[in-house]
Amino acid sequence: MTTDNDKTRIASIETKGKSQNSNKLHLIGKKLAQRYLIEELIGEGGMGHIYRARDIHLETSTHQDNFVAIKVLHEELCDSEEAISLLKDETVKTRSLSHPNIVKVFSASSDESHHFVVMEWVEGETLEQLIKRNKPNGLTQKRAKPILKQLIDALSYAHAKGIIHNDLKPSNVMFDSQGNLKILDFGIAKTHSHEDLYAAPSLNDDKPTSTGYTPTYASPAQLNGKEATKKDDIFSLGCIAYELLTSKHPYNRKASNTVSKDTTVKKPSNCSAFLWAKLKRCLQLDEAKRADSLAELNNELTKSRVPLLAHVACYFIIIAGSFFYINSVKEQQTTLDANFKNSVAKVEQLEAWMTWGGDELPQRLDEIPPQYNVLKEGLLKVHQNKIVGRFEQRVDNLARTSLNTKDYDKAIDIYNEARVYYPDSQLLASKLDSLLTERQSIISDLSYRLDVLLAQGRYDEGGENSIENLIKQLSIIDLNYQYKPSEEYENVYKLAVMDAIENDDFAMQKTLLNVGELAFKNADNLQPLLIALRKKESAMTALINYNNKVSNGQSASYPSEDALIFYHEKLEGFKTRLAEIEDYKELMEFDEAFSKQAEIFPETFEPILLIKDEIASKYISMASQLMKRKMYRTAEKLVERSEVIRKSLENTI
Repeated sequence: MTTDNDKTRIASIETKGKSQNSNKLHLIGKKLAQRYLIEELIGEGGMGHIYRARDIHLETSTHQDNFVAIKVLHEELCDSEEAISLLKDETVKTRSLSHPNIVKVFSASSDESHHFVVMEWVEGETLEQLIKRNKPNGLTQKRAKPILKQLIDALSYAHAKGIIHNDLKPSNVMFDSQGNLKILDFGIAKTHSHEDLYAAPSLNDDKPTSTGYTPTYASPAQLNGKEATKKDDIFSLGCIAYELLTSKHPYNRKASNTVSKDTTVKKPSNCSAFLWAKLKRCLQLDEAKRADSLAELNNELTKSRVPLLAHVACYFIIIAGSFFYINSVKEQQTTLDANFKNSVAKVEQLEAWMTWGGDELPQRLDEIPPQYNVLKEGLLKVHQNKIVGRFEQRVDNLARTSLNTKDYDKAIDIYNEARVYYPDSQLLASKLDSLLTERQSIISDLSYRLDVLLAQGRYDEGGENSIENLIKQLSIIDLNYQYKPSEEYENVYKLAVMDAIENDDFAMQKTLLNVGELAFKNADNLQPLLIALRKKESAMTALINYNNKVSNGQSASYPSEDALIFYHEKLEGFKTRLAEIEDYKELMEFDEAFSKQAEIFPETFEPILLIKDEIASKYISMASQLMKRKMYRTAEKLVERSEVIRKSLENTI
């Protein structure tokens, strides 16, 4: 668990006083790590100033607005190894949080005397601003519910990871332009003299204490210097929830360790009794009486309280109807006896069905005839909590993938199976939506990394960030997901293939073929190129293996047949050009160019030897023509060059 020790450590570091405005602004227009261009000061935190910056490494001709938020350590802390180490430690912790309602922390780095953290850029308003806009009555329970659900989902996720927030307050919660909630400053410690702000100025006078906490929302244990637990986050969330519903603080904005434990908090008028029963437990000043987790509050927010009376009444109607039928046919004793026995049998069968428990009910539900659908619905309703819990347990028991993530495909299938029985369950809908959102977040991250590689033509990048590995990870996260590269990436790829072909780079052509099969297999305009590369695939592989052996000092035979396939067009081009030459000067120029290009082939490569022989013959033929024109000296040079070529051929053979 993250504790208050880190905050206390930072608070103990001596500083030189408040930073001047010039110190805050001196980084604007500068570039950190040759990558992040600082554009605007957006806030000041206990550890440093916060800026909006552009990630210029990710810029393309069509994407210029790659914004990030950067927290730069205060200058007076730059010489403190303790502060720098804490900054990095907390960044490592927070990077493990991947949740749609938690601001992402990408990395911690240094540039000369500056130490900084790079975070996701969020533009919007704070929860504090939302609360002020809804004074004096607060939000209705219906409007507050989705906000509280997102807060609870994010905190529960972090708590499950062993991380607590430790300074949760309305100013640390934002809404982006799509209305999605984002929690800021997970694990980032604060000093006693500043409040962390992000993309919005402070709207109240709450200031952190010397231990780094904001008294208005901190629990008594936090303010008394005890080791932080998730119960402290639960208390802070309770205060925020109460303020959201009423526009008033539950303890009149007093520090909780100064409030009597006997103080009674008044129930909000727009809060249901059921929700208040759970929320009141979060607000307990006595830690022992406070809720251990957010599960109860979460369940209340998702629970549908539909009475079972109608279903139970149906059961009695069926049974009573059976006996009524018996009593209505007394005039025919034989029929009466038969019907009576039949009715008794029906009642016994109904009673037997009603003894079925939640463990066996889903599997045996089809045994109940269609005319008793009302009974089926009643049984499902009675055992809903247990049956849904069994489905949740199946999801929890799923093995992790090779990426150490949830098996989203199987988990989603299980929840969809559960929704066949409970199509209107808000809990199942919430669980499924949370899974889909979490999976989409991972898919978006992997797709973005693929976009960067393809946009920059980094086709041969290896390791975990390789194109092959990223596409493999996408298929693990979502088996049916199909990555679709943009037309821009297709054009970059096409130019790379053409360049590799022009330069006879068989290694790069093989790499590009592999990339094409993975990322561009559905791009119609690239199919001719891919088909051409496939035809040469075995030849490329053979040439690559030959080069690797030679580079490693191993003995290897040149793959002549494969070379004929790969260099077919090049060799045919040599022959065609040679056949078209009629002037001895052109022949000499061709001879010189050919000799240089032939250096990539072994001396014994037969197609090259045949072309050299043809050049020698062409020299003799043109020398004969020059002799007729009495150009004896020139003819003599041609004969000499022919003899040199012939001699080299004899030595080679």
